[in-house]
Amino acid sequence: QPPTITEVLLMTKLLLVTFLATASALKVAGGPVVPQPAVKPSSMSTALQLRGGGMVDQGVWLKAASAFFGLYGVGFLLAPEMTITQNFVVTPDKYHSFFARNIGLCILYTVYLLNYKMDVAAAVPALVAYMAICAVVGPVYAELKLETTPAHKAALLMVPFIVTGLLAL
Repeated sequence: QPPTITEVLLMTKLLLVTFLATASALKVAGGPVVPQPAVKPSSMSTALQLRGGGMVDQGVWLKAASAFFGLYGVGFLLAPEMTITQNFVVTPDKYHSFFARNIGLCILYTVYLLNYKMDVAAAVPALVAYMAICAVVGPVYAELKLETTPAHKAALLMVPFIVTGLLAL
């Protein structure tokens, strides 16, 4: 059955808010380059440079992971019923919606704090740990114990963010 006009308008609003909410997370701020004294690189970094590098920039990783995580926060906050039914075989009631909105608010506030109130060097390990814990108690648990839809597999995209986050440490 085709979506109703209300559902189309809700999705349009959700997409607009998502783009607006994550636009600042996608900006990678680069400060002035300060010349550093010449230091002989270790053999490990030389080997990584020979094969094209291997270090993940912390600022870029933080912005990308924040955008990914922030999209879930926006979905839970602004369209909790839709987010729940996209991921689970259940009809959400007012209690599901209540908790989902609060989860969305918590995710968005965490992303805000990590990006605007913490230094990148402290925010990256905090977000890597947070995403690892959330992956286990969230998507992994849901896949093993709950009735999920095929769309729920997208939540497992947290795993590459966790791995690349570890490389950014």
